[in-house]
Amino acid sequence: MKVRMIFGLCLLLASLLVVSLPAAVLAQEEATERLELTAAHSKLEGIAGTSFEFEVDLKYYGPEARTFDLVATGPKDWTTYITPTYPKEKKILDIRLEPIQPGQTYGATKIVVYVAPPFWLLPEPGEYQITLGATSGEVKDTIDLTVVVTATYIMALSPAEERLNTTATAGRDNYFSVEVLNNGSAAIDDITFSSNKPTGWTIEFTPDEINSVDALSSKTVEVNIKPPAKTIAGDYQISLTAKGKQISDDIDIRVTVETPTVWGWVGVGIIILVVAGLAFIFMRFSRR
Repeated sequence: MKVRMIFGLCLLLASLLVVSLPAAVLAQEEATERLELTAAHSKLEGIAGTSFEFEVDLKYYGPEARTFDLVATGPKDWTTYITPTYPKEKKILDIRLEPIQPGQTYGATKIVVYVAPPFWLLPEPGEYQITLGATSGEVKDTIDLTVVVTATYIMALSPAEERLNTTATAGRDNYFSVEVLNNGSAAIDDITFSSNKPTGWTIEFTPDEINSVDALSSKTVEVNIKPPAKTIAGDYQISLTAKGKQISDDIDIRVTVETPTVWGWVGVGIIILVVAGLAFIFMRFSRR
């Protein structure tokens, strides 16, 4: 009786082993069939307006070669696509991978993820995520890549009326408007103004400083140009400078100085008196 029981138990264990062994082998095969996406540099930094390229390694472990569909997604309106390492002009949507054998340390396939903001958009400074995914049936993997955009500072000091010349009357206030333009991707702070001018001239700015000019915006500044009263009529050059915490810019302005009208009439009067005097002398001596 005991012998029969022992024999029965052994037969049951043998049956369980026969049934479970293929399942275990199959599970092990499924567990080893996998895809790995890695990047030596998953975070790249650059100024706004530049493009970025990420090199990604694909490692596939499995019993046979597979073709994987590739998808790269980035921020809205950005250009995002995948290329081989050469030629990079060729855009790809899938890739066939040969399996890497267990213990093998080579065999990875490289691809490049190209990312660039549109030419008309300067993204704000910050981090932007790109996701690369590769899928073949149940075998798949994804990797997150990060673009770190740093600020771009572009200042332009420009005449409000787009003329680099103006007229000024000697001894009087003469106003000229300029625009402080921020064509960059971040605010420009603590802007002050200065000038390079002929001796004795007065140049005042209103306002004389600006706390901040936001990206892609501008502010107007009035410039009062006052040559001394005895300035000789003619053309003169002055330089105006706007200096911010991050960047500065300057422009040269040609100033045509005119004498006040009253002095013009005085000059005319003097000429008339001189002519009258000469005529009187001529007539007097002519009679003799």
